[in-house]
Amino acid sequence: MPLTHSDSVKIRYVLLLNGLAAFVPGTVIKGRANDPLLHATWWTYDQHSAVIAVIAAALFGSVLVALLLRHNLRSWWILLLCGSFTGLFPALFYLVAAPLTVEILAALAVMSIIGVVWGALMGLVIYVAVVKPTLVRQ
Repeated sequence: MPLTHSDSVKIRYVLLLNGLAAFVPGTVIKGRANDPLLHATWWTYDQHSAVIAVIAAALFGSVLVALLLRHNLRSWWILLLCGSFTGLFPALFYLVAAPLTVEILAALAVMSIIGVVWGALMGLVIYVAVVKPTLVRQ
């Protein structure tokens, strides 16, 4: 089944909302001095590493939502969990990639809590904005 224009617009909405779901917990580590990958040997770029974490989370969450919708899994709680995982993704990224210190673990704990709660809210927004209008029309 090919994608229609309406489907591509919905995917863009989902990408934007998943970007917001990952951006809010990513703001916990503001500034270059607070970058968890500052002392990692493999991250040699001048950009803050939150850029890659937020982009990866938004893309992963959007692909996950697209797969769920393609398999007709359209329940509100499924998208709530998907949004929670998208919000949690930056903290999981740093848990795997960053050299762990007490300060970084504390920031990751805060990121996890904020990410799960904010991501769940964004998952409900995805449900209301993308899935519910198609259920009403059917």
